[in-house]
Amino acid sequence: MNLFYKNTIGLIIVLMVCIQFSLSAQDTLNLDQIEKSADKYLTFFSDNNPGAVVTVIKKGDIIFNKAYGMANVTDKVPMNIEKSFNLGELSKSFTALAVLKLVEKNKLNLEDNLSKLFPDFPEYGKKITVKNILDHTSGLANYNIQNLHSNDEVYSFLIKQTGAIFEPASKMKFSNSDYAMLVKVIEKSSGMSYQDFLGKYIFKKLSMNSTFFANEIANKNIAESHFKENEEYIIKKDVSYIYGNQGIYTNSIDFAKWDRALYSTKLLKCDGLYKVFKIGKLTEGENKSDYAYGWVLMAKNGIRYFWHGGMQNGYSNLILHLPDTQMTVLIFTNRNDGYDFLKMAIYIAKLFDKDLKL
Repeated sequence: MNLFYKNTIGLIIVLMVCIQFSLSAQDTLNLDQIEKSADKYLTFFSDNNPGAVVTVIKKGDIIFNKAYGMANVTDKVPMNIEKSFNLGELSKSFTALAVLKLVEKNKLNLEDNLSKLFPDFPEYGKKITVKNILDHTSGLANYNIQNLHSNDEVYSFLIKQTGAIFEPASKMKFSNSDYAMLVKVIEKSSGMSYQDFLGKYIFKKLSMNSTFFANEIANKNIAESHFKENEEYIIKKDVSYIYGNQGIYTNSIDFAKWDRALYSTKLLKCDGLYKVFKIGKLTEGENKSDYAYGWVLMAKNGIRYFWHGGMQNGYSNLILHLPDTQMTVLIFTNRNDGYDFLKMAIYIAKLFDKDLKL
């Protein structure tokens, strides 16, 4: 992981500065051949199966965006690129940026602890900072999604706990309670609802007009969620209203606007964006953390790649972000059965960059 520290300055320069985006002559690709290769590889989503939208973004511009399979297998509605999907855990990066926006506005500090923010929080909250929650190093107990149905219920669950499940900052362990708790942090610090805050400071700023929340899906152009049962796909309206780690719906076109913003200061100043892609050290042993602000941070053969996936409520998605070449691969699917989406995204990335050594 030392590679991240050696390349800190390069990361700031390459990833965070505001630049103009256009495809140069050297970016010219044989898109017909690439499409044929992608189609052959993505048969898992083709025909009458629940489908996918696969998108490749280069320097902020969509250079490939194609729909596969069905948006609704029951009514035989084909998928199209305008369909919206529940982002699942890809929602975390939006939540994290909202927290950093509050830090930028001096309404929140990453070192604030839960007991300071919420006077009724138990004693164990004094050791858990906002930064711990963002990095999944908080030790907050994981809630059972079958038993709880709102962020308020998650909060009530957490204040009934007698302590954290491990010493905060000692290790990294995923807990759905973390980003659900960040919703409460955002609302307490901003005086606004989570939905209104993200709407004002992210979605409206980026003209993400096809982006909305789980409680707003009625009459929206969504890809229906599918579950595989007894070898058949059925549609279930499995919707969770616990936000923070899921519940944002968007399409590939809007998501490309979000991706472009990560290269500019339209949403955050550069020092705020820098935090997103910089990992921190744990208190026990070597630095093994590869998670920060809604992204998994990795490197292989000198190539940095940032990604996140998630399977939730009948949707499975993955984002692969390659900062050194400023390319992003996005996979949205409306099915709950798994696949190695990271492997798939890397394969697609290599179609557009034959020199990519991942």
